[in-house]
Amino acid sequence: MAHNEFNMLKKLLVELDDVRNDIYLHIDKKVKNVDEKQFLACVRYSKIFFVKKRSIYWGTLSIVKCEIGMLEEATKGNYNYYHLVSGVDFPLKSQDFIHNYLDDKNLEFIEHYKDGDSGRFFMEKIKYYYPLLKYVGKADNEGPGFRKKIQRKLAYWQTNIKEFQEKHKVDRTKKYKDITFYKGNQWFSITHDFACFVLSMKRQVLKMYWLTDGADEFFIPTLAMNSGFADRVSNNSLRSIDWIRGTPYEYSLDDLTELEKSDAFFARKISYERNPDLVDGLVKYIHGC
Repeated sequence: MAHNEFNMLKKLLVELDDVRNDIYLHIDKKVKNVDEKQFLACVRYSKIFFVKKRSIYWGTLSIVKCEIGMLEEATKGNYNYYHLVSGVDFPLKSQDFIHNYLDDKNLEFIEHYKDGDSGRFFMEKIKYYYPLLKYVGKADNEGPGFRKKIQRKLAYWQTNIKEFQEKHKVDRTKKYKDITFYKGNQWFSITHDFACFVLSMKRQVLKMYWLTDGADEFFIPTLAMNSGFADRVSNNSLRSIDWIRGTPYEYSLDDLTELEKSDAFFARKISYERNPDLVDGLVKYIHGC
């Protein structure tokens, strides 16, 4: 899934280019005048499939719809594993390492935790409705300008709507008494049969997470841990994502040694525009140069 940093995306495609891989690429519909040929030129061995474009809005159900749409297309290929990555991810291992590691595995690599674990609480994101989230975005609304002013006003009303629901004891999770909700980062590496299970639950998922805050971080972990797949879920998404230093933190050249020592398969997030030396350093590390 990509929406910007296309030079970084091209570097990513080069590293994923392998006869064992097919790549399903979604470019945000809001991005105009994208020349798909520039991405096709990055690969010699992999096939690239361009998935139907959707307009993606932070934290909204649009992300879930996009992920489901990508899985609907990709599962037609009946692959062993499906890896969801963003356009600003980058591998930390070689393709040989990744394929050899997963060759005899039958695990779902999905980060998950329950409400209250390690002091992390999230149920209010699911209990209440967030009708203005599409317009409020990531709450980055400080500063001058009419657009920022409107976003601040919408954020104010979103808070009022939430407080109204709290006051009147709205809790839409009551209808799901048999479900324990889980949260994690949205990025995953999953098997074909679990991917098909996700698609079989499409209707229920879209209904359950309508107007949820951050549905993309709930639906995969919750599906996995409330199903027959729970006993083969590894609480490890194989991603290096730092939520302590940022939201998430953007890795720089100073972090090269840390990333080289990581057990993760991918790092998120990296900007080639701001940190080309980090990307070049990781390429050398991956290929043993």
